[in-house]
Amino acid sequence: MKQPHVSLLKHAIRLMAVCAMLLTLTANVGASGPDGFWLITPEEAAMAPAPPDKRGQPGSGQLDVGREPPDTGPVIEVLRPLLGAPVSVPLEISVKFVPRGGAPVDMASLKVTLMKLFGIDITDRVRPYASPAGIQIPDARLPSGEHTVRITVADASGGVSQKHVTLVVP
Repeated sequence: MKQPHVSLLKHAIRLMAVCAMLLTLTANVGASGPDGFWLITPEEAAMAPAPPDKRGQPGSGQLDVGREPPDTGPVIEVLRPLLGAPVSVPLEISVKFVPRGGAPVDMASLKVTLMKLFGIDITDRVRPYASPAGIQIPDARLPSGEHTVRITVADASGGVSQKHVTLVVP
């Protein structure tokens, strides 16, 4: 007869093994390698997309409360790649933050989310390439497909701005 604590121990060991596997799989997410920097991994690209009526809409991300910020923070300008045209990888990503009203950009507020059925926070991958002037990634890699990303940033006076960017990779 099995003792209950032995069964619990086996489940705990299995759970630890699964966690270790997940950590191993995600350890190199967004890493630079000989092929460039993976901004979005193939596994993330394969996930279910956000419903078409929710892409770029209020409440379209994880834990959103259903309203868009009033866009009173820094202006977010996408300089590269050109939006609306297919892109080739690796690609240069250049986003400019223009302070509004003299308040400096608050880099602690930067959040970059891949818009999927559940938003995927990719801020930590972008942060090494971000400064108060913007985001400069010289060699980002993205898998084939359509990728919508939401960039959110605030300024020191509390103004928040948001921009949705859709990139199409053939």
